This record gives sequence, C-alpha cells and structure tokens, in this order.
Amino acid sequence: MLTPATMPTGASTSPPPINHRLGALALLMQQTREPPRFADTRASIRRSFREILFPEKITPMEAADRHRHLRNPGAYSGPWRDSPEPMQHLVEPTNNLAMTSIYAIVAIIGPSQMGKSEVGNNWQVHSVIYDPADMGFWAPTKELTASYVTTQINKLLEECPDVAERQLDGASADNIYLKQFRGCDWHFLWPTGPNFRARPFSRGRLDDYDDFDDDIGGQGDAVSLFEGRTTSFAGYGTKLYVNSSPKKGPKRGIEPLVAAGTSKRWWVDCLMCGEPMEMAWERLSFQADGTALDAANSVGFVCPHEGCGGVHLQSDKPALMRTGRWIGRGERAVPGGKEGELEPNATDSYWWDGVFGLAPWATLARQYRTAELRFEEHQDEGPLKSFYQTKVGRNYASRAIGDAPVTEDALIARARDATYGMGEVPDGVVCLTATVDLGHDRFSVLIVGHGIGNRCWIIDRFDILTLDDGVTKLEPFRRREHWKVLYPKVLSRTYPLQRDRSLRVRIFCTGVDTGGSDDATDNAYAWWHDMVTGSRAENRAALPSTSITLLKGGNRPNGRLLPAPTVDAKRQVKGAPECELYVPNVNRMKDIADYRLRRPTPGPAYVALPREFADTPAGKLINPYVAELRAEEKVEGHWEKPEGVRNETWDLFVYALVVMLRLIGLDQNLTRVPMWARPPKPRAPEQAPAADGTEPEAQRTPTVTRQGSKPVGRPTPPKARRGVRVIRAS
Repeated sequence: MLTPATMPTGASTSPPPINHRLGALALLMQQTREPPRFADTRASIRRSFREILFPEKITPMEAADRHRHLRNPGAYSGPWRDSPEPMQHLVEPTNNLAMTSIYAIVAIIGPSQMGKSEVGNNWQVHSVIYDPADMGFWAPTKELTASYVTTQINKLLEECPDVAERQLDGASADNIYLKQFRGCDWHFLWPTGPNFRARPFSRGRLDDYDDFDDDIGGQGDAVSLFEGRTTSFAGYGTKLYVNSSPKKGPKRGIEPLVAAGTSKRWWVDCLMCGEPMEMAWERLSFQADGTALDAANSVGFVCPHEGCGGVHLQSDKPALMRTGRWIGRGERAVPGGKEGELEPNATDSYWWDGVFGLAPWATLARQYRTAELRFEEHQDEGPLKSFYQTKVGRNYASRAIGDAPVTEDALIARARDATYGMGEVPDGVVCLTATVDLGHDRFSVLIVGHGIGNRCWIIDRFDILTLDDGVTKLEPFRRREHWKVLYPKVLSRTYPLQRDRSLRVRIFCTGVDTGGSDDATDNAYAWWHDMVTGSRAENRAALPSTSITLLKGGNRPNGRLLPAPTVDAKRQVKGAPECELYVPNVNRMKDIADYRLRRPTPGPAYVALPREFADTPAGKLINPYVAELRAEEKVEGHWEKPEGVRNETWDLFVYALVVMLRLIGLDQNLTRVPMWARPPKPRAPEQAPAADGTEPEAQRTPTVTRQGSKPVGRPTPPKARRGVRVIRAS
C-alpha cells in the first residue's frame, strides 16, 4: 500500500473520490482540510508597535477635519472639512476641550441646532483616536440619552470608519448605554444620584444642562457632582463640557456658569469701515411695524459705528464670519484682531448668538415678528420666550419687568370712571362666562363679559354661602348634594342689558375649579354628570356638555397654554357624556391676564370694572375684590400668593380667559358664540309716533297662514341650547 511518503514522484496525490452514500459526519471527516493560515509576522509587529506609540499630537478640530464625515439627508453630507456652512466659531471651543488646554470646564450657552453637540462629538472622536480615556455623557432623561445615541452616536460611528475600527467586538461592547473601544469607553447616562456617585470619570459631557434638576438626588447640581467624582484624576487633568439653550433665567443653570467664566463673545469686522462689532441679535435691523413677511424682506446686519451704518446682507455673512474671533473678559477687539490679556479662569465660556448660526437672517426676522404679533394680539409671551431661548440663545426678559405693575389705586380709579354698574351688561359684550372657585364654606363666583378684540367687562362678583333656604351652610368639599345650588344661582342666571333692562343675557359657559382634594374632584364630576343628564324630578333639562368646563391649575410653567383635556375613566358614568378635565398652563394664563389688566385705556384687551369696585366696605381700607385682583406677584418667572392673602377674584378672572380659550380659541373668533348666548337685540317700534306726539293706535298683527304650515304670527317655542365646537389651543 502506497503512502504519501513512499509514493513515487509524479504520482497523483488527489484525494479519493467522495462516496455520497456515506453519512454527513463521514463525509465531513473524509473531506481534505487546508492547513491554518498564519498571520503576516511583519504586519502584526507593525500594528503592535503602532498601538504602543504615542499618538500624533493634533487638535480636536484637526481630528474632525481628518476623520469625520457627515450624513444629513436634506442638508450637507460629506467630509466635515468641506462643509459649506461657516464653522469658524466652533474652532476655539472645540480645541479647548483637548487635555493640553488649561481649562477644566468648557461651557456654551446658545440657541438650538447651532453645533453645540457637534463640539462634543468632535471631542469624542479626538479622544478615541489620539487621547484615549473613559468619558461619561449625561442627557436630561434616560429617553433623551437613548435617542441621542441612536440618532447621533451610532450615525457618527457609521460615518467615521477610523473610530468604528477601534471599537471592540462583542455585543456587550456596543449597546445603547455603553460603547467600548481600545483604550477607552463611552458611558451614556442620565442625571441621577447613583449615575454620578458610582461613576468616576476624568472627562464628561452635560448636554442640555438647563433641563437638569438643580438638586439631583439631594446632593447638588450636575457640575458639582461631576467635579466631586474626579478627585482620583486631579493630578492628570479633568475636562467637562457643558452646553445648553437657556431656560432657567440669569441665576440658575447655564447662564451663571457662562457668566462666571471667560465670557467670550463673537466679534467681526465691518466690511465697509473695517471697525470691529459684536455679532449679536441687536445688530439685525428690519421693518418692525409691518407683517412677518415685511420683516423678512427688509432684514440686514447694521454696523453700529457712527459715520458708517453699513448694512450687510445675508450674502455677506461668510465674509463677516471669516473676520471673526472670540473676545473674552480682559480683551478688546481691534480691527483685524484683539488686544489685551484674557483674565485667568478655570472655565472657558462662550455666548453663542443665533445671528451667526445656521438660520438665515430673514428667517430670524420673520419668526420674531410672528411672535411679536402674537403678543400684541393675545398678550401671550410664550412664542417670544421660545424665540429668544431657542433661536437667539438667551434667557427671555418678560416685557412686564420694565413696566410698573398696575396698582390697586389705578384699578379703583378705573372703576370710579366706569359707565356701568355691577349686575348689568354694557354695550360691546358678546357673551358672558361664569367661573366658580371652591372654598371650604362657599362658592366664589365671577361673571365676565367678553367682546371683540379680547375686551373684558367684570359684570358681577359674589359668594354663595348657603343653600336656597338661606340657612344651611355650604360644605362643597364634604356634601355632594350642596353642589346643586349652582344651577339656580349660577348656571340659570341671566343679566339685564344696560340699554334695555327688559332684555337679559344668559351664561354662555361656566368654568368650575375642581379643587385640590379628591373629595372635591369627585363631587365636581358627579355634579357635571347630573347637569348634563338632566332631572325629571327637578324639572331640569339636560345641559350640553360644552356649557360646563371643569378646570384644574397646571404646574408646568413651560408647557402648552391649554393641553388636550384628560379623561378619568374611574369617574365616568355609563351611558352619560364623557366628562373632560382641562389643565391649563396657569402661569402663562396669568401673564396674559396681567398684561390685560395693565392696559390703561379702553381698547383691545382692556379690562373694565364696574362702579361698585370703587366702593370701600366698612372696616376695610380698600375694596376686597380689587385687592384680590392684585393679590399675587411674579417671582423669578412664577406667580406666587403671599401667605394669608385672598386671591379668588384673580383666579376666577384667569379661569374666565381659559373658558373662552377652550370654546373660542386664542384668536377669539366670536362668530362661534351661538345666538342663544348673545345679547338679544332691542325691539324696534312697530310704528313711528304721530307728528303731534300722540301715540299711534295699536294695530293687530295679521295672521298669515299657508297650507301645511303654522301661522306666521304665532311665536315659536325656544329651542334647546346647542353645543359649541371646542377649540384646542396650543
């Protein structure tokens, strides 16, 4: 038998033919296997030496130019270094994140979508390739952290093969909250006590810092918690990058951190005169008294220097940006550069302005004018606040700060000059709303008239202390049956017209505060269902569901003005209409109410008071209802009531605006008010008086009948109230 060793030269060494009738295991064993391939020794040695060599010393911005690629469908996609957008303002803050810089913290305040996160992304690319060390990333919530990883970090790894090549193999090395590389890890976290306490890092990122709690787990703010976990790295250097759009005002969050640092601002040189100027929102000029489109079409960036006043157009922005430089505390801008010495500081901080961001100047002007028109028409500062925070990059200063608040004396003088009295409906009123506030022993009620242009008239203010018998004291929180007093004393109430007291106006809608306890809320729901289903025993017809609005004050100052109503399934009644609870943004609604009270002269958004509000009851220094209107004050952006002060009239007036917002909308299109809720028109005389002044003889109205129809002269019974379309407000 020949073996490979004894086989003669030239003999065939091909494997024996495979017998396909054998089993799978026998076939596998019968097949000839190739010997393992050995690695290239020289290549392995070269790769090993590269790993232990000191990395090349380049800046984070140079690393981004060399390794980063962008993939933005609908916008620029390609190498970072070839981006057509002006990126000069990113260079210095990005490079100061390198461990070779003298700063421990780099902080940026600026608008949304301007590159704040890209600064951190470039730093992480540089850290993996050229300066490895573990890094922690914190976003405001767990969900936002996961979203950032899936939409930003994973895309970065896909588009940067030099970074992905250094990522370790295995499922545990690549998940939502951990990315492991050769030499370093990226940890993606959210701000809780344990996520800081048990996580020592030498480098960290805090994204959207103003959305973090000021006191995390009762241990302090996020910056302090991070610095407390870097003690073991103090001798080797630490670095923290903090960025955010401003939201918390000048005393909390990102703004005081930036103000305490180097406080650098972006300066450019005028293309006409060459003098330096800060590139800031105040330098934009546009038509301020026209439409939003007029503002967009007239925008320009104006040089502030006397004798120049040069106007730069959007097409000049790239040239302006090429002359830009950061000017910090202790430095002064001069043509073509800067002079002076930057004051020493451990925090390198930057004020970013939307003017040198990605948004075109025309877009900024249009958005600002749109928000300003919204304020002029509806006294709602929400759009203006959002514009300044997310488009300009600074905290919004309320326009009420520069104005003196309306005083009690001014309101009394307004009531003294009133042309109508309490309990009557003056000309201009289109509909009436009633609002009810709960007390332990009373219902407090306010009747408000609403007119064109957001005008308001306070028609009546009273408290209900007893039941119909005038003896039994009310207990709205404990006695569900006591709520029935609201139907005869509020819902079915009518008010006479001032010009014709024989004509009366019905209540359009009644808003009821459900109170702060579960018992009061249960009673409110039960009463609502009782009203909308009617009662045969009480000879009371069912009311439409839009005739009553259940309300509860919201505690989200930055939320929507009037979110969609909530439905509590446990408090519904089978077979009855669905009861909805409205939770408005009370803080913003009080801003609107305050601005309207400040209007000094009759006109749009003016609030009129009846003559009786000028009266001072015995034993009082001022009318109690006027005092209640001014009971609260705004402290650091929030309305607060001093201890022991009554504020029912103020709360009721705010809720009256909420009721109209629910039914009519913010635009106050009063054509939506049904005819039954409008003031009736006065009857015209059937015949003019005779020339001698004698009364004309009364004539009998002829009765005209048609076949199959009712007599025309016969009055028709009143129809039931119809429902009102509900408007959802933002």
